[in-house]
Amino acid sequence: MITVESLEIHVSNHCNLSCRGCSHISPLEKKEFLNEENMYLVLKKLSSVLHCKVIRLLGGEPTLNSNLENIVSKIKEIGISDEISIPTNGILISKLSENILNNIDIVEISNYNYNEKISKNLIEWAKKNKDKVTTYIYLYDYFREPFSYHKNANKQLVDDIYKTCIISQKWQCFNVYGEYFYKCPQSLAICKNIENCSLDKNGIKILGNQNLEEELEKYINSISPLQACDYCLGTVGKKFKIMQVSKEKYKKEAEKNIEEMLDKEFLKQSLEEDVGDMFTVGKVLKF
Repeated sequence: MITVESLEIHVSNHCNLSCRGCSHISPLEKKEFLNEENMYLVLKKLSSVLHCKVIRLLGGEPTLNSNLENIVSKIKEIGISDEISIPTNGILISKLSENILNNIDIVEISNYNYNEKISKNLIEWAKKNKDKVTTYIYLYDYFREPFSYHKNANKQLVDDIYKTCIISQKWQCFNVYGEYFYKCPQSLAICKNIENCSLDKNGIKILGNQNLEEELEKYINSISPLQACDYCLGTVGKKFKIMQVSKEKYKKEAEKNIEEMLDKEFLKQSLEEDVGDMFTVGKVLKF
């Protein structure tokens, strides 16, 4: 049995925010929700060879999915994880019903462009529900450039970005989408939005795969970048202030090449030392 830290399921692809630098590329996603029946079949098959500490039901913004309560219940029945977490931007925090809170373990609130009023409301919610769930509030100061539409032709740079990617190398943010298992949310998002990047060539097929455990173990432990890594900045893109942008503005920012978007000094530092997990979070509150 393969054991990993986390597994992520996108219960909604779109979001009620449009953050510049969203690494899930949610500003470009159409309104779309999880194909539940397919996902249950996929997770049952996957659970026969893999177990994770926590499964994270995210997006996009997960609270936009009106069937979240049923999804939580079904995934809990499958038993693929020790815990269930719901990451959210907190805008629709009231959508997390009593039944949802009684069947999950963690709520992760990413408070973007936080101000005193917003933070206070979220803190009050976390305190009110601390006997039901553990709540983390991440106060973000900035984002980093996530990807480029233009392929990175510098093989060494691709390797260095992949080697220093905290999301892939440390956090183990594995994703399941459709019938495939992906190494990170960026690999999935890039393949969905860049023509030259194929979904099936960047992930491992789950259903109907007679060698699933062997292929997954090899894929998880591989030190070679994916095809999607040719377009990704991992966690070493340049920093910028979080802001809400139009779809057109979001796309325009990604028209720059990798060299323009790269934080070269941070990449160098990351190659030389452990820079820690919190590469964008300003502060974390736990309740």
